[in-house]
Amino acid sequence: MIIKGGVTLKFIHCGDFHLDTAFSGLSDAKRAAIRQAELRRSFLAVIELAKDVDALLIAGDLFDQDCVEPETIRLLCDGFASLGDTKVLIAAGNHDPLTENSYYNLAAFPQQVHVFGTTVSHVTVADCDVYGISFGKAVCDEPLLEVLPKSGGRPSVMLMHGDLGGHAYNPVKREAIMQSGIDYLALGHVHSFMQETVGKTLCAYPGCPEGRGFDELGPKGVICGEITDGGVNIQFVPICSREYCELSVDVSGLGTHEAMLAAIRACGMDEKNLYKVILTGETELVPDTAVLTEGLSDCFFAKIYDKTVRPLDVDAMMAEQGIRSMLAGKLAPGLSGEEAALHRKALEYGLSALEGRRVKAL
Repeated sequence: MIIKGGVTLKFIHCGDFHLDTAFSGLSDAKRAAIRQAELRRSFLAVIELAKDVDALLIAGDLFDQDCVEPETIRLLCDGFASLGDTKVLIAAGNHDPLTENSYYNLAAFPQQVHVFGTTVSHVTVADCDVYGISFGKAVCDEPLLEVLPKSGGRPSVMLMHGDLGGHAYNPVKREAIMQSGIDYLALGHVHSFMQETVGKTLCAYPGCPEGRGFDELGPKGVICGEITDGGVNIQFVPICSREYCELSVDVSGLGTHEAMLAAIRACGMDEKNLYKVILTGETELVPDTAVLTEGLSDCFFAKIYDKTVRPLDVDAMMAEQGIRSMLAGKLAPGLSGEEAALHRKALEYGLSALEGRRVKAL
């Protein structure tokens, strides 16, 4: 038990590691293997942080699926065993539900590891009651708990995987939180750091420790927290090896790939990160995304999305004589309607074909 200046419980709150993720979106096996290794290293970084606290709270989806590499199980067992007196508390999530054949049941975890069952229970850590409940199946669109445990005389924590205020994957109702009086609701499932106070309860998601795709942008990490006489204090601590980043780059008027690359790099790129680059604006040049991607080969990963359009002077085309005028006249009425983007695309494709220019793929 760590008590310093009224501190009742010090904890690390993490979740959504999704260990053994395939990283299939990275295009090649080498980069995928690097990211898998970095994901395992992020677990070890959490272990180092947890050596100075009372409890390591893991809020589900430690594993990405039910097929887990033996190396991963050894990594977990060795990491947990190195924690000494730190208690490891796990609530299984929708990706790694607590089933009969779950590795939570099959692995020989060290004694200080406690995996909560599919009905609510609690353990006492330091001078704090920690409640928890696990998913028993992958799909759970009804609340695991209609009523959360009510806080007793001691500080209390609830650990689970769930959807705060949502409608799927164990929806957690705010009314139930307010009635519980729980001091801290340690959640998993959302892959970004979030916190919200509901009644007297601080609810938080640490997010995932490593991004795995461009729907998980920015720094990723864990929560370091403590429960004190004055309440609950938490801090987000980034631990990720790399960040997924999205850049929108206006290349209007740029007529060469070299100029476009310069515009992209002017946004300030860190070579270790992964980039989704969206090109926008009007330009005569149809960007060759393969050429641009090769120009960013010093980055760990970059993918270019072409959202540029060709400059179109519809009035001038309609004043012409010939097929261009006919094409523009046919499509012009739709350029200001609900399907303006589709009509513009059709006009752009038609003009490219007429002029013998390369047609940009959809």
